[in-house]
Amino acid sequence: MNSSVIVDQPPGVLFPTALDATRVSNPTKEAWILHALKKRRSEFLNSHTITAFVGTWNVNGRVPASPSALASWLGFISKDSGQTELTSLPELLVLGFQELDVRAEAFVYNNAVKDVEWTDAIEGCMGSTQHAYRKLASKQLIGMFIMVYARIDVVELVSDVQAASVGCGIMGMVGNKGAVAVRIVYMDTPLCFVCSHLAHDAAQVDRRNSQFHDLCKRLLFTASTAAADPLVPLNMIHGSGSAGRPLTVFDHSYLLWLGDLNYRLAIDTGDMADIIARGEHQSLLGLDQLRIAMMNKQAFAGFEEAEIGFAPTYKYVLGTSTYDEGRRPAWCDRVLWWTRPGCEGGVRSLSYDSVDSVMTSDHKPVRSRMELDVWKVNQDCRQAVYLEVLRELDRYENECIPTATLDATIVEFGDVAFGQLIRRSMKLANSGQVPLEYSFVATPSRPHYAPAWLRIAPDSGMLLPGETVDLAFSVLVDERTSAALSTHAEDLSDILVLHLNRGRDYFVQVQGNYLTSVYGTSLDILVHCKSAVRGMTRDDFEQCLDSGQFSVPVCVWTLTDFLSRYALDRGYSLFYWPGDRSLACHVRECLDRGLPLDPADILQWHGNSEDHVARTVVEEPIQLMRQGSSRVSMTDQTLVPSTLHSMFSNMDMANAPSTAEALERLSLDPWAVHPSYTRAVQNGQDTATGSDSDLESDQQELTADLNMLTTEALPEAIASANAPHDTGVDTVANCLVAFFASLPEPLIPVELYSACVEAGGVSRAAALEALEVLPPGNLNVLVYLLAFLREAVERGATTTTRVAHVFADALLRPPLGRVPSESDNKMLCSFIAFLL
Repeated sequence: MNSSVIVDQPPGVLFPTALDATRVSNPTKEAWILHALKKRRSEFLNSHTITAFVGTWNVNGRVPASPSALASWLGFISKDSGQTELTSLPELLVLGFQELDVRAEAFVYNNAVKDVEWTDAIEGCMGSTQHAYRKLASKQLIGMFIMVYARIDVVELVSDVQAASVGCGIMGMVGNKGAVAVRIVYMDTPLCFVCSHLAHDAAQVDRRNSQFHDLCKRLLFTASTAAADPLVPLNMIHGSGSAGRPLTVFDHSYLLWLGDLNYRLAIDTGDMADIIARGEHQSLLGLDQLRIAMMNKQAFAGFEEAEIGFAPTYKYVLGTSTYDEGRRPAWCDRVLWWTRPGCEGGVRSLSYDSVDSVMTSDHKPVRSRMELDVWKVNQDCRQAVYLEVLRELDRYENECIPTATLDATIVEFGDVAFGQLIRRSMKLANSGQVPLEYSFVATPSRPHYAPAWLRIAPDSGMLLPGETVDLAFSVLVDERTSAALSTHAEDLSDILVLHLNRGRDYFVQVQGNYLTSVYGTSLDILVHCKSAVRGMTRDDFEQCLDSGQFSVPVCVWTLTDFLSRYALDRGYSLFYWPGDRSLACHVRECLDRGLPLDPADILQWHGNSEDHVARTVVEEPIQLMRQGSSRVSMTDQTLVPSTLHSMFSNMDMANAPSTAEALERLSLDPWAVHPSYTRAVQNGQDTATGSDSDLESDQQELTADLNMLTTEALPEAIASANAPHDTGVDTVANCLVAFFASLPEPLIPVELYSACVEAGGVSRAAALEALEVLPPGNLNVLVYLLAFLREAVERGATTTTRVAHVFADALLRPPLGRVPSESDNKMLCSFIAFLL
């Protein structure tokens, strides 16, 4: 007889070799497809029934039993082969042994050798019948041993033979306990046989349960092109991502598990021997730990076992059929099976019993004869059925997939100015046959569905078939979103994802041209700008940071110089009237383009012409203050008006002015500066660095009103005196306030807000102390602004209370999440008043 192990046979060609483009990876869809294939399995599966003999025996380390004893265990052996028809023999013969070798050397050196003895004994007991079988595989792990034979006329139907073993005994690894296994593919049906020996002793039930799960995880076979279910096409194997992974014992149509599982009876009733002697042993099965574990799904969940009609197989006195009175009888030796979903009913027990006449061990051998349904797949027919099922599924899905139409996929905003609210709309229609749920969704590169400068309403909703909705897109660039746009670090464009639930995604492009403005641009950048910001590119902004900086931005000087010339000198009021909206746009355009503010275009006098008083201009050009190591301006390498120079001419470099000193020395008129300031700015050379302020991501709804002042009634004293005012002057004054309100980072940084609120309720000294950590560049601008505002108050153009009320919100901004209280607002007004 050929006893070689067949392990190198080429796997059977079980499935299509050409992959279809359609692959299914959704578990729900896979289940539906398999269900549909199962209903039509008769169209591509040719079913056959085979018989398998499965036997298990714990031999207690004994020498092989006599041929007659072994033949009585196998049961189908005939001494005269001529009297046995080949087709009456089982197609498969699976034999499992435990405690085959209990020698100490076998455990220490893992050199068990008794497999040869038992193989020869089994084949010898078969007599001439042995020629009817060929051994497919065998595997030994110390005391555990499994052999699988196939009848010679079906050997060619078997492929992909593999063997494996796992120890789970001492330290969870040694092979005194564990399992050996063999897998084969019969026709197109994968089969797996496991022979195991689990922990002994009645109290070790939890350990046996654990060992079962451990073996299920660790018993692995090499990946195969054979599927665990003949219903599954190769397309689905690759599409599910399971191709190439190791196979477990459950990756088979049938799993037969045999061995000394060592499950005992849960309790000792005290009269078990009498019950068994009376043949009433089935009444004890309710105490069987294995059945309890299966029922509670603690181990062997989903497995089946034939009805037990034989007495407990353990523990016997050697050489007898008498139970050892020192041990509780138990059904330790079992044969179970599991079928893959879709193959239910494919295994049927023909017989299940023990052999009481074999008495060489303290265990009785157990045997089971089974019928197994196996299949031969017509691969062409299966592929055709599979594609038909996919087409049917596609048809159902297409009828249920929501679809939509958009009247445009590009939203164009055109030119967008700072603070300007622009709206566009797009129509979304449900063109499908089912309700449509839509929403704009975030992308991996952006946590929110839209950039901070864009709002969509509604951004989600549901439409019934035939319904439409107008999606409103609103763009607004404010101080929280302008920093990156102002320097062209970002563009006013994006691609939005409109997602349909259970449907496709639509991509909507939004784009516009942001008109770079001094409004919304960082103060650190503006003090470096030597030319109009409107014409600067991204490279220009980066290069300007490497040039000299000025004490104040050009736009601040331009606004204050205009107000000094045409408001203070003419006795006009400031910060009481709202100004003109369209005129404000003109003023801002001049600032952004670097154009002078022409009084002929701006002033709109509402009074007598003789009240216009021409201002005497002091011709003092701007100078670059570099007075050596003993003299310094407020910040080194800074361009300032020469009148500011006179204020700091006596400051020692080693004793630069504090915030308090700087504010105390506001005793000059810094506004008498020649318009050549603009030309000097354009020729600046020195270096400095600026930084973009951080953007707040959560944009609030804002209005597009350019009017940054309230329109509350004038104080009674001014109203009664009918104080003169000019709409153009009022507009420029509003633009000055709006500029400071538009800074991405307020002039007085957010982190100083709480300190300023607290100081506003204390004293002027506390207010000055709160600003001691003010950055030098911010301090320059603040000193410059306060000097102008103080002069405006002293010359009667406004009041300290009015200035404090208007500029408190423009110069200070609460931290994100803090809502100023009425008390906070009062303290901030007091704070500004203290500075004045």
